[in-house]
Amino acid sequence: MSKITLQAIADQLGISKFAVSRALSGKVGVSEQTRALVRSKAVELGYFKGAGAAPRAAIHIVFHDHDPVNSELWMQMQNGIQSEAALSGYEVQLHWTRSAEQIENVARASAGMVLVGQHGEETLAALRRTRKPVVRLGWVSPLDPVDQVTGADHEAGSAIGQYLRERGHRIVGFVHGTRVLRGRMERLFGLNEAYVGCPGARVHEIQYGEEGFATAFKTLLEQGDRPTALFCSHDGLAVHVISELHRLGYKVPEDISIIGYGDFAAALQISPPLTTIRLPGEDMGIAAFRLLLERMNSSRRQLPPQRVMIVPKLIERESVFRLQQD
Repeated sequence: MSKITLQAIADQLGISKFAVSRALSGKVGVSEQTRALVRSKAVELGYFKGAGAAPRAAIHIVFHDHDPVNSELWMQMQNGIQSEAALSGYEVQLHWTRSAEQIENVARASAGMVLVGQHGEETLAALRRTRKPVVRLGWVSPLDPVDQVTGADHEAGSAIGQYLRERGHRIVGFVHGTRVLRGRMERLFGLNEAYVGCPGARVHEIQYGEEGFATAFKTLLEQGDRPTALFCSHDGLAVHVISELHRLGYKVPEDISIIGYGDFAAALQISPPLTTIRLPGEDMGIAAFRLLLERMNSSRRQLPPQRVMIVPKLIERESVFRLQQD
């Protein structure tokens, strides 16, 4: 790999070489936001390997990529990490990359790492080489020897099933896209679990891609089964489903009830307001930092890798109709 220069950093960020130089030297003339971006990118590209001392080791959050579906949750997680890090005197730097080489550079200059999103095996192997403390926010491979903080997805799905059962819903659907993601599948498994032993109950998995939700829903109706409630894998999808059902002539919740997941801004931007599961993203970030801090500072015998599940909360609004008492 060629030597990383000030000009290379400037080209990556779309700013001048002069601004990069002043940011890295601590001189005035650049904003604190620009200084943070320059330092973060310099670490990411490995600039400090041959350019003197790096800044004091910071906590680095690495997002897999910009993700419009999870952006609100990720911002909450980031806020939790940053607020907790400030109390402990640690600077936090942010990165959005899927490059294993760049993430390894970041790790070598860091005090500890928080990985957010679907990072691949090449990245994880690179991090293991650095032997730096790492906590993952999101799902990991079975028995992966890394600390993890996530929401209690299976438990949330089971709670939704119980909630719908109590309101008389026996035929329900779980709506998600064609991509199979671990957390969403755990919610489906929990939903199925809640209906075990319930007379006449059926849980349909409704997946769709380019053909759209309306086509997938009509296909289910043609098979002779109409759900009275749909559990959507995230709030943004629930908003889309409600809009599509309205277009098809259905009333929500009178004809069909809808539940989302996340309790993000979209949940209150649709009519009726969305009953959903509130995922405590900021608390997940706080838990991730505290776990990371324990790994960095503990002089005691270290426990094996841990799985920390933060319990979500059911938020009742107006998108679920009670058919009858269970």
